Amino acid sequence: MTTTGLLDLGAAEIVDRRTGELLGYAFTVAHGKGQLQRWLLFRHPQNELEIRPPPASMASWSLADWQANVPGLWRPNGFYVWAQADVYRHGDTYAGVTWTQIPTAERLPLPTFPERPGGNYQLDWTGKIADVLQENWRGRTFVVRGLTKASSIEYWSLPAEYEPAGGKRTAAIAVGVEEASSLDTFVDSCNRTWSSGSTFVITGCVNYQGAAAPFGP
Repeated sequence: MTTTGLLDLGAAEIVDRRTGELLGYAFTVAHGKGQLQRWLLFRHPQNELEIRPPPASMASWSLADWQANVPGLWRPNGFYVWAQADVYRHGDTYAGVTWTQIPTAERLPLPTFPERPGGNYQLDWTGKIADVLQENWRGRTFVVRGLTKASSIEYWSLPAEYEPAGGKRTAAIAVGVEEASSLDTFVDSCNRTWSSGSTFVITGCVNYQGAAAPFGP
């Protein structure tokens, strides 16, 4: 099973794309219809972040290594996020529908939420489409709800040229200028460039914030 999505499998480093400040780390495994991502964030990224390859000491980590080291990496009031990213590819058929275009909001598949109580994700709803930047490629992402809510959903539209970030590649998320008052507006915008090789990722997210690391990360 191919799990092409936002992240490469294994560990990744997360920094502020404007200042280079270390924001935390992520760890990704293949799971379900795509990938299950775990994000350990020292503070709210405010929709401005870059995903980089991990430090050499983390490059060969297994999930068990990640889980064992989370308590030592934790900073008080940090965020821990479980995010199930379901991947849909241009031209493939899902539930009898061939995705030559991204379906309208009411016809999109429901997100899959990780089995974890409470939660949300590292991005926030702003009423704008956020840019996903990698070399000369540009993708898009749109958030329903956000960090202060019990849960959130992210929709990612990635071009055919995009390569998962974290293993060897970097990618940046930046607040965009294009308005999106609704998920349908976002889908309409994505369909302008939706073509062979493109992927659409629906991510259901739950989150923990606290003074100590979460139990069972």
